Amino acid sequence: MKKYLSYLGLCLAFLLYGCNEDDVFEIFANGQTWYWSSSYDTTNWEDDNKWDMTLSIDDVARINSTKDSYYVRFSDDGTVEGKGNAITFSGRWSANGEDHSFSINIKSDRTPSGLDKTFFDEISNAKFYRGDATLIKLFNIDKNHFIQFSTIRMTK
Repeated sequence: MKKYLSYLGLCLAFLLYGCNEDDVFEIFANGQTWYWSSSYDTTNWEDDNKWDMTLSIDDVARINSTKDSYYVRFSDDGTVEGKGNAITFSGRWSANGEDHSFSINIKSDRTPSGLDKTFFDEISNAKFYRGDATLIKLFNIDKNHFIQFSTIRMTK
């Protein structure tokens, strides 16, 4: 009986541990268009709801003013495409649901500047993620800055 309980305990621990891994395709490549909502600095990866916005109110209004710019789409075949205001980009992405690491390699159709450069650079520099099917945060290597995406664009 003791051996059976030990085995059952190991099975339960394995099942619970396995539940902590994200389904990265359900999060990223769920057929959604991901709209840039803003960018933030944080001092606490564990509680990233403590943040300071790094864009001006005017910049946030500009990126949220249309559904035709500042978006990204992840496909389950590992490809990604996106559009800023005056640039488009494409490339490859991958994510690890266990450690929340993220990798992306994108190329733009032209040299980005202004908000396009911020958008492109923050996506390009992403190394970790947090999110679900409605919100994604892509963090830099130090986990102290993130660009946030939502499936809903707040347009005027």
